[in-house]
Amino acid sequence: MGKNKNEKEEKIDNKEVEQEETQGGAPVAEPEDPQVEASPEERIAELNDKYLRLYSDFDNFRRRASREKLDMIKTASSDVISSLLPVIDDMERAIQAFTKASEAEGAGVDDTQKALFEGVELVYNKLMNVLRQQGLAECEVLGQPFHEDRAEAVAQIPAPDESGKGVVLDVVQKGYTLGDKVLRFAKVVVGC
Repeated sequence: MGKNKNEKEEKIDNKEVEQEETQGGAPVAEPEDPQVEASPEERIAELNDKYLRLYSDFDNFRRRASREKLDMIKTASSDVISSLLPVIDDMERAIQAFTKASEAEGAGVDDTQKALFEGVELVYNKLMNVLRQQGLAECEVLGQPFHEDRAEAVAQIPAPDESGKGVVLDVVQKGYTLGDKVLRFAKVVVGC
């Protein structure tokens, strides 16, 4: 008889476990007493509170979506502009090389070379104007104190005087920003 009693208790325990598993382990909410209802004023206040919270959530969502859309529009061209930066560097090097070659003593510059140089310079200026209209700006770091948020130090050299310590003495590669975002950090030489 003791054996039958233990078997019945196990069956009851197993049924309780199965019920908990089918209900997701969550306790079953007991039905509310239908006679205990909120007064109409309390119900109105509760619904008004829910409405205000929902309205403010939606308003916050709308503002956040609008702000994200504006940010996306501002920086949508950042990938294209970033890929154009090496082209700008090459055009600047070409202009510098031609200028150095024409300044060298005994270098004869004919009209064709001069026209080619003027054409490259014209294309470079037009490209830079278009990029500036899109928000591209050069990081001005030469002669200013070194800041890690705008420049990357690639070398340190002894400063000529005390005022040159911690100051950018030379720019190896220009840095650019698009709006407030840094597209490329300037590579600089800092005085120590």
